[in-house]
Amino acid sequence: MNGRSVLFLRLIIVMLFGLSASAQPPEEESALPFVPSDQVVVRKTGSTRARTMTGVIEDLSGQTIVLRRAGNTIDVFNLREVVSLRFQKSPEYDDGLHRIRARQWKDAITSLQAAAKIEPRKWVSREIRASLANAQRAVGQFDRCLETVERILKEDADSRHVVELPLVWDERLVAKHRITLPESDLKSESYARQLTAASALLQESQHQTAAIATLQSLKKIANGRLRDLAEMQLWRVPLLRADELRTSEIASWSQHVRLLDRRTRSGPEFIIGRALLATYDYDNAVTSLLWMPLLEQLDPPTTSASLADAITALKLAGRTAEAARLEIELSNFSESNNGPTTAAEK
Repeated sequence: MNGRSVLFLRLIIVMLFGLSASAQPPEEESALPFVPSDQVVVRKTGSTRARTMTGVIEDLSGQTIVLRRAGNTIDVFNLREVVSLRFQKSPEYDDGLHRIRARQWKDAITSLQAAAKIEPRKWVSREIRASLANAQRAVGQFDRCLETVERILKEDADSRHVVELPLVWDERLVAKHRITLPESDLKSESYARQLTAASALLQESQHQTAAIATLQSLKKIANGRLRDLAEMQLWRVPLLRADELRTSEIASWSQHVRLLDRRTRSGPEFIIGRALLATYDYDNAVTSLLWMPLLEQLDPPTTSASLADAITALKLAGRTAEAARLEIELSNFSESNNGPTTAAEK
């Protein structure tokens, strides 16, 4: 068989395989070449050794991640076992993440919106929108942040990104630094909107009863983290009625948050810290109040409020040198975010 015949035969084989492949409706990513460039680092529960897996991440939704390795081997991991992951990102996505790290929120929004428009993988699109919601909340675009998270939840109802909702954790914040929603949203078809509205209306006497009822309902009917967040928003009620604070109840909250992932834990730790401060447990209050500033920041005003309360707790505990150092950190943080120096913009 001469060279021309071999080339022709190869062309026929390629065409046949192409027709065979096209006979089935393709998966979303079947048009992409198998490039095993994604990486998932996993540590099984109870193990100290991490294992690095390479392949193509096919999905990340709910509490699981699906990795396809060479030979079409499929691995499914619980997100609790995932230490880190790395996957291909567009230049726009990379730039958006860089802008978030630099706290250049508006530029981050521009880049992430561009990245979302060109991203073909649904699960990556949700990751981009989660970062977008983060930036929108940071810059005070609370309504848009809520809409962005609702869009994520329409595709992935048990998404861990529910934590990006612009919930109110501090009623002391001035109006421009927290979301405002009407009472009618307490009956929205969207559980995420119900939760956000309840958090926004909880501190208002004329709406408090309805807000509490909504949170109690969500505790029964919602899934996963949304249910957890509804329960932990209810922890704010004793803070609004300081005479109802009980040390045994605060201890129960502290045990509860240890079961949460790090970012979900941020707002609840702030509530625990405020409660400990109100019950004169200053040293433990500092530990909880510093969770948000040091580990998982929310929007700048809430993070500033948490840091300011930690400074108050340190001073009351007589730890004045540490308080002075944190005051410098608070000043630097507020300046870098163009935010208030305290919850009430003192």
